[in-house]
Amino acid sequence: MKVVDLRNIFANCNDQLIEISDNRIYYAEEKNEEGHNSLFLLEYNRITKRERILANYILDRPAFVPHFFSFPDIIFMVLEDGSSHIELLSIDKITGEERSAVMLNLVGNFSECAALDENHVILFTEEDETHAELFSEYRRLTGFARVALLFDLEEERYYYLRDPRICNASANDLVTYSLEDDRQLLVLQPHGDEKEKWNCYRNRRWLGDHVNDHVWLCPLFDFIVSAKSGEKRVPLELILSAGTDGLVRYAGMNEEEIYFRVKHFPSNDQRLCAVNKRTGKRQIVAQLNLRSNELDGYFSIDTEDGRAYKIVDQGDCFVATGVLHSDLHAPYSKELGDFITCVEDRFIIAKYVLADETDSFEFHSIYDCLTGEQQSYECSCAVRGGTVVLY
Repeated sequence: MKVVDLRNIFANCNDQLIEISDNRIYYAEEKNEEGHNSLFLLEYNRITKRERILANYILDRPAFVPHFFSFPDIIFMVLEDGSSHIELLSIDKITGEERSAVMLNLVGNFSECAALDENHVILFTEEDETHAELFSEYRRLTGFARVALLFDLEEERYYYLRDPRICNASANDLVTYSLEDDRQLLVLQPHGDEKEKWNCYRNRRWLGDHVNDHVWLCPLFDFIVSAKSGEKRVPLELILSAGTDGLVRYAGMNEEEIYFRVKHFPSNDQRLCAVNKRTGKRQIVAQLNLRSNELDGYFSIDTEDGRAYKIVDQGDCFVATGVLHSDLHAPYSKELGDFITCVEDRFIIAKYVLADETDSFEFHSIYDCLTGEQQSYECSCAVRGGTVVLY
């Protein structure tokens, strides 16, 4: 395990971690300098242990909120203040130069966004005063509350999306990943949160057996071609679904597989299902059920690579046991707080928040299961592979 301590470099609460790679860490920092709000994109070289400014911008609107998406060669940034005016920037990771810079005035106010690759982003807008009448007619014709559009940075052109599976999605429901030389689009279509799906099951007598969770998959190239053609249904393939009596929820992925938590309400049976990225083969890879003598416990799934753990309250301590891609079996003090993950099946990372009516303090601890040593830090924390970043 490698611990990278950036607490002295991250100067304030507006700092945002963008990416942790093997040799570099990218992050953003907002500062007020000489009466101007400035945004800096920075790179920390893990080999030389040096920081450099990749790019910096003066934010002419104090309310601008940045959204960052990292790709192999560029950092893609969306600047928005909740209005119809947004800025799209593509910054080269090596030179810091702008590969593209576009200002847009949208129909409606900015709501959410999801960058699909280095050149394409989906933008969602919602009703504003200026376009209230237009949105009313749009809702009448389509049933959609928001507008979804695909923007192509190379063409500097956007295309309105018509597929209800995309238009009704949230930005977090659109997940992209690389498979060899191709990029894939995973579209998650859950019915509400877990509590809402459970209530649907309880009321299935009136709602029926067709309150569904769906998971769709499509090569990104095919999706873009279809969307630009204005097709009402883009070529998504259904790979998993659950009716009223169960649920399917995305749980992360690694190089080989995509993981989903699946649950059958009548039996209260919960499992972890894997879908192979190359073959599409589906299989159950872990049971997520407590034994009859384990009255108080839960399961923690590491979304980065699909590791899964069972955390059981043993009265005087918690016991963490690996149930997928982990051989961990170790007790640890309740004082450490909530289990986050375990690095190298040895170092447990846990989080504890101390809060009152006015202040909140976040602590992260690293507990060595082999030696029993524990270190706690008042800071935020991110874990990627064998690297723990404190900031």
